Amino acid sequence: MTETLLPQTTAFTPPAKAVVPPAPGEVITSLLTGNTYTMGDKIGEGYFGVVFSCVDFWGNDLAAKVLKPTDTYDQVKASAEAEFRKLVVMRHPNITYIFDAFEYRHTFYIITERCYCPITQLFSLENFSGLVWLMPIGRCLLQAVHYIHLNKYAHQDIHLGNVFAAFIKDEMCPTEPGVIQFKLGDLGVAKLFNELDVTNTLAEWIRPPEAIDSAEFGPIDHRIDIYHIGLLLLQLAYSQELRFSRDEILAGRPRDMALKLPPPYNFALEKALRRHVAYRTESAMELWHDICQSQLPMIPSDKESGQ
Repeated sequence: MTETLLPQTTAFTPPAKAVVPPAPGEVITSLLTGNTYTMGDKIGEGYFGVVFSCVDFWGNDLAAKVLKPTDTYDQVKASAEAEFRKLVVMRHPNITYIFDAFEYRHTFYIITERCYCPITQLFSLENFSGLVWLMPIGRCLLQAVHYIHLNKYAHQDIHLGNVFAAFIKDEMCPTEPGVIQFKLGDLGVAKLFNELDVTNTLAEWIRPPEAIDSAEFGPIDHRIDIYHIGLLLLQLAYSQELRFSRDEILAGRPRDMALKLPPPYNFALEKALRRHVAYRTESAMELWHDICQSQLPMIPSDKESGQ
């Protein structure tokens, strides 16, 4: 599949600047699947790509991620193929579903399901109470991360903008909203466990302590995702978006805030947000177990927890 994964329209290899974004209403056909996509408006943008709404031949509401020319043509193509392979491996009900990938006019497209919104938008709801949403979102997100870790990958970029609310369509009542689920998206920077290093973590505001000072806080491993989930659930628990400075992260400010929460969230989240990797929650399953605990152990002191 590596040679035909993203079939080209010609043999010409252009510079990266030759990228041509889609126009609203344009119909694009994938040579890989034969499916057609009617392109819509821009609905999002990240460091590596721009996302457009689209509808396929079957009437599915989808999202087309168009990769930006952040590097040479060959390297951008390699990144597209790598992300496609990761999404195929990571097919799970709580991970955004991959439908297609192709190259069109020297531009690389990755087609996934279209979710309703990132959960950042929940915070704008009137009288928003994050604790009401914490368990449903946590259950979906932790199942996704558990599956990713089983495949020896770390996501590395879990935050409110990469977790999505999605409505599952009822085929018998297609005009109704459907049932809500939550899904983890954007596996573009996910890496195998043995490929993790400090250069993989891009966003300063979610950089865990070990990515700042590994000599003090421990090695970078899959528990980077546990720390990121801890930050996300902490924001839900406080019903507000939080940003921590480098100094606050090194000082353990997120864990201090977790300790002020009611049980069981105080124990579960302070453990996930411990600065020293060796004392942090080991797995997604362990974090879910801690959240669901009815009889909680005594929260250890800073010295005992190695926080």
